[in-house]
Amino acid sequence: MHGFSIYLGQPIDKPYIKRMITSGYSTIFTSVQIPEENESTKYRYLGELLDYLSNDQLTYMIDINPLLLDHNFYQFLHQYETAEFMIRIDHSTSLNVVNDIISNGFKCCINASIISEQLLQQLYHELKDFTYLCYCHNYYPRPDTGLEPQFVASQNNLILKYNAQADIFGFITGSTLRGPLYKGLPTIESTRYQHPIQSAQLLKDNLVEHVMIGDPLIDSHAAQQLITFLHHRHFNLNIMLLDDQVSSILFKPHTVRADNPAHVIRSQEARLYCDTEIQPFSTNGRNFGAITMDNKLNGRYQGELQIIKNDLPPHNNINVVGEVKKTDLPLIQCMRPNDTFEFTYKNKEL
Repeated sequence: MHGFSIYLGQPIDKPYIKRMITSGYSTIFTSVQIPEENESTKYRYLGELLDYLSNDQLTYMIDINPLLLDHNFYQFLHQYETAEFMIRIDHSTSLNVVNDIISNGFKCCINASIISEQLLQQLYHELKDFTYLCYCHNYYPRPDTGLEPQFVASQNNLILKYNAQADIFGFITGSTLRGPLYKGLPTIESTRYQHPIQSAQLLKDNLVEHVMIGDPLIDSHAAQQLITFLHHRHFNLNIMLLDDQVSSILFKPHTVRADNPAHVIRSQEARLYCDTEIQPFSTNGRNFGAITMDNKLNGRYQGELQIIKNDLPPHNNINVVGEVKKTDLPLIQCMRPNDTFEFTYKNKEL
């Protein structure tokens, strides 16, 4: 249920929304309690959003002050039969508020960043059906106010103690940032300026299952990279090609070996793809981000493909055949055993 955010301070961006849904994002976060947005238009734009997507089966997370929950609001949402709504209560959450939301047929989304063990105990003893509950962390527009990873993990462990199957959401920064500060909308402070996949990996390492893009837009390439990673743990790495003779090996699908070592990422398939002699070429230093392939001097290891994680000295038997582009270097540290990857050729430097 990974998703993106649509804010109601201006007309909705229909092409962007359709692009994200087509890419595989299935949850939309929005809020009706952002101070900078016009009170007289936000509900109209919410209606336009829901009308526009009325034929799509999507999940909407609506952030709202519990004081705004009333019969009219619930009736407004009930018009949209194909949609699933999660009503997120940012603060002042109580058992009564949770029961009110659930009794009206909607899921209640609780603020995972501030939930207390006392409330979790109440919910555990009083609720009969936990499938109507989910949890979402805050995002933090102001720099230096985002959460520490350890705190996120601690809150999530507390939630999972009382609801082992809990759906937990968290936010990462997008490409076009939201005002008034324009500093990103992440849950974890250290991810504020990171690559989306690097940010998503840190959330998942700390028990966040579902990743949401907090800002109003993410560019199409990053969006596709991210959703492919989230759904399939597949990496698409942009590279500079330095050696034409190995293109037939480089541009095939690869899998990170299960016994992947500390200094390099090894392809499981590359040596099997090799069916011609690889001549020694560009056997210079193997720096972080270099893509290497063993040449014919390395005997049965000819065709061995590696991505360098830590700088290594040059070796006469190992060609440097490409380099991961600077923008994608952070992804190298996110790659795990049995992940899959492919290379995208952008330009050639010989």
